[in-house]
Amino acid sequence: MVSALRRAVIACVAAASLGAALAISYTVQVIAVSDQASALSISRDLLRDGYPAYVVRSTGAQGDVFRVRVGAFANRGAALRYAESMPEVGGSRPVPALAEAIPQGIMPLAPRLLWQQSWDAQEVRVSPWPGGLALRIQSVDPLRQALYLVFQDGVERRFEAWAAVPLAVLPEPTQPPEFDVPIVDLTVAPDDDEVGEPADDAAAAPVDDGAAGAEPVASADVAAAAEEAAEAMGGLGEWLADPHQDEGEAGLLLLRDRWLWPPSWDDDSDEVRVAFRASLVAIVSRELALTDEAVDALSYLPGGALPPALVVLDLADPSARDAGRVVGLGDPAAGMRTLGPETLIAAPLEEMPSWPAERVRREAPSTDQVLGGSTWTVTADGGFVRITLADGATWRAGVGTPLWSDGRFVLAWDGEKLLLYDFVVR
Repeated sequence: MVSALRRAVIACVAAASLGAALAISYTVQVIAVSDQASALSISRDLLRDGYPAYVVRSTGAQGDVFRVRVGAFANRGAALRYAESMPEVGGSRPVPALAEAIPQGIMPLAPRLLWQQSWDAQEVRVSPWPGGLALRIQSVDPLRQALYLVFQDGVERRFEAWAAVPLAVLPEPTQPPEFDVPIVDLTVAPDDDEVGEPADDAAAAPVDDGAAGAEPVASADVAAAAEEAAEAMGGLGEWLADPHQDEGEAGLLLLRDRWLWPPSWDDDSDEVRVAFRASLVAIVSRELALTDEAVDALSYLPGGALPPALVVLDLADPSARDAGRVVGLGDPAAGMRTLGPETLIAAPLEEMPSWPAERVRREAPSTDQVLGGSTWTVTADGGFVRITLADGATWRAGVGTPLWSDGRFVLAWDGEKLLLYDFVVR
């Protein structure tokens, strides 16, 4: 019978971090035998080793079968990784199985494997996120913008950016002055002297503002225009989210690359690349009250096989899939760091605001190091994550050596892959 203290602990976890309990779908089938005493002996040995084992009896045409099983898992991924990491028992290889008749006291918090990925030389950081958690994975040699993975209520979404900050609200859009975007008629081949080479330097393919019919804004007016845009947004403090709030973010502030060639650039002609670049530069320059030349001069080459890009400061919805609203530019010439350019131009802030993040290191913690929160903790146990409730109940809950935990999520390393778990109340 589950103790009153354990019930209180589980209820606290459910209310504080996990929401409504979900059905547990999987277990691990270790071995099936016809002898009850053998099944109980195997189960007892597994329990001594820290595996939450139990025995299920089934009766068929050929008599009774006693199935020795381990654990309760919220998804097949968690059960599969667990089964693969267990040793053979009596010549039988543990495998995932659909759950049935799991005793109430077996793993009251069932692991859910949210994500796993090989971990080579990337820098990995973990951040609190409204209603969830974010992982930031970045190549630093060569330096590239990071992949962000945001997990909320068991759902993952991903996007690329140099830096990302969730917003409590999205500022009302300001209305930029009307202008004509230069569009090149690609049905008519331009003269040779009108087609530049693919961008081999940061200032390739400048735009002729006069031919576009748009009025460029004088450089003396740039500071005033940027200040006016900042005032229209109501100030930074009013739209940054609280990293520890339960609700999801209303939008995102992103510092990210925007490619100056179309998505199909690898198959496009030079004419198409030049036309696309001219149009995008013109749109950004009008939004920020800059000249086309000033914007184009801020482009850079990421290196490798990537096209030229602008580093834009975007206001986007939580999906981050749309282009977003450009409110500033980064200056790569002023210096690049892991969070992008050090200098912002024509933006409502001088630099990208900081967001709490903790770097994850591959070094395994000492065996006596405890991670987690107030309702449960995790420790390393022979290649497994051992979870312990406040009442002392403990078991091997997942695969890997725990590297980080906030009492809701666990990040573990199995020697090849980084694994992220959360836990579902049974």
